[in-house]
Amino acid sequence: LDLPTVGVTHRPLLAHGEWPEDTIGATSPLTIDGEPVAAWLRTRPRCRPLVIHSGWRTDLDTAVRLVRATPLATALRNRYAPPVACAQRATRHRLTDERGW
Repeated sequence: LDLPTVGVTHRPLLAHGEWPEDTIGATSPLTIDGEPVAAWLRTRPRCRPLVIHSGWRTDLDTAVRLVRATPLATALRNRYAPPVACAQRATRHRLTDERGW
């Protein structure tokens, strides 16, 4: 589709970095071998920050600014966009059914 993309997750796979201060909108870098590759973004106080990274045709600063500007970053009840939340619920239900929990 050739559309710019941004990645948002809870846990970085390889990058490391200290969490940002406990203020909404605070960021801190995540690095690999000293190179910044992503950023922690605090969306709610006293909660795990999100990991933001650039995707196709997007740089890290733009990715962070974009996520800060979306309702996702300021929502108090939901930390995910509705399609992501729906997919996670469906996955949890499927795993529960398969494992008999």
